Amino acid sequence: MADTEKKCDICGKAFENSDKLNKHNLESHKNEPAKVRRVASQSSRYKATGIAAAIAIALVVGVYFSENQSSPRNPIQGVECEPVEALVFHIHAHLDVMVDGKSVTVPAGIGIKPNVCFYWLHTHDTSGVIHIESPREIIFTLAQFIEVWDNTPGISPSFEEATNGDTNLKVFVNGTEVKDGFDKIQLAAHDEIVIISGNIPPSIPSYYEFGGL
Repeated sequence: MADTEKKCDICGKAFENSDKLNKHNLESHKNEPAKVRRVASQSSRYKATGIAAAIAIALVVGVYFSENQSSPRNPIQGVECEPVEALVFHIHAHLDVMVDGKSVTVPAGIGIKPNVCFYWLHTHDTSGVIHIESPREIIFTLAQFIEVWDNTPGISPSFEEATNGDTNLKVFVNGTEVKDGFDKIQLAAHDEIVIISGNIPPSIPSYYEFGGL
């Protein structure tokens, strides 16, 4: 049987057969310590193991980022989060929050995840203007906006914090008290919505100047 090609474990040179490899070892590596030869013979196995480990790590990292890239755009009570603002259906309402007669600022950035997406209900600033922007005409409710508020990372205060956790809130729409649940109060174009916790102020806003919105 013909001898197959042999490779030196120390320097990596290839030889036609065992005889030539042995001769090479005697001439070139006779003074090499045995430990060096053993390390050299194991190097290829270490390289293979390292490559396999790197591939495994890459797969784990890929799965992790895949999962975490999909989760930030999860819908909230049916309100989707789009990579860009969906302007097919585009209206605005205004929200005032009052606690014991004092105004509480509605945070900017509700429903906006920077560099990720915009929920169909969101705020750009602290004016209290709710931007209602979706790819089709949909009826949205005050309950949905509050859920988006409380589930947008980094927004402070939360709705519960802003209203001191009051469970007996009163709602006025365009100056008229509405006793339906938040899930029944629709967000219509140019509505002025006032949520009141505690004492009812002597004057309740019934109109908001939207300007060009």
